[in-house]
Amino acid sequence: MRFGVLGVIESDWTEVSYETGAFARELGFQGLGAHLTVPASTITDEVGENVRQSIEGNGLEFIQIWGPYPTIISADEDVRRDGVKHAADVARLAGRLGVPESGLRPTSHNPNGDWWPHPENHSQASEDRLVRSISEVLEVAIDVGVHLVLEVHQTSTLDTPERVRRVVERTDTEWVRVNIDPVNFVRDLPTAYDTTPMINEFFDVLGEFCSTVQIKDFYLEDRLVVHVAETIPGTGMLDIDTALKRTAELGPDIYAVIEHLPVNQIGLAKRHFDERAAALGLEVH
Repeated sequence: MRFGVLGVIESDWTEVSYETGAFARELGFQGLGAHLTVPASTITDEVGENVRQSIEGNGLEFIQIWGPYPTIISADEDVRRDGVKHAADVARLAGRLGVPESGLRPTSHNPNGDWWPHPENHSQASEDRLVRSISEVLEVAIDVGVHLVLEVHQTSTLDTPERVRRVVERTDTEWVRVNIDPVNFVRDLPTAYDTTPMINEFFDVLGEFCSTVQIKDFYLEDRLVVHVAETIPGTGMLDIDTALKRTAELGPDIYAVIEHLPVNQIGLAKRHFDERAAALGLEVH
């Protein structure tokens, strides 16, 4: 198992410097991923190479690239194709920079955001369109030697471990991988109060396709119904010990990734990971 981080680079990349990668190195991470807030096609060779040097020049692995694009499950074929084009551009950028993985979000029918709920997200028609879109992005990704990594969430078409597995098997089990993110599937109170069975189900069903594991944490807000809020790992309700143990069982090259934290809280999360890994006797490479 290795430790990686997302969220240190989350911009148009023009402000990334050597010190950006040094921040992650000094905290003891082995890998660093990068988010884009602009279309991947707008990243020049100079800007992209500067980001690569910031990461690899600090002895870190550049593990993944994630970028924005229109919905790839739309019933409007022009919108879906535009989403595929931009998602394929992320894979092209990864190929240009020698990054092994390009992140792929299932997006949403909700116009307000990729992760906001919509009833049509869970339909068979949306799954079929998602499979078609992944397959079309794969035509580019395979050509440039980049794996696609699916992000999954209960609000999206990739809403259960079984469906995620089915989508992988309907596309390409060699080139499509999964990011396991347990906090994204805390959907009710019984799961929140005992996350261990949910975590084990994910690893049992999807472990063989897993590329990265995003280990966040959460708490329940004191509001009516169920309101789940993310927090610093080690301060919430997730069974982090089980998540780390199941990640380590997948092999020395699998990344446990910290994300969705302000930069000034990343060190706290990393310290907790280090302490729990040591207490559990887990080897970090």
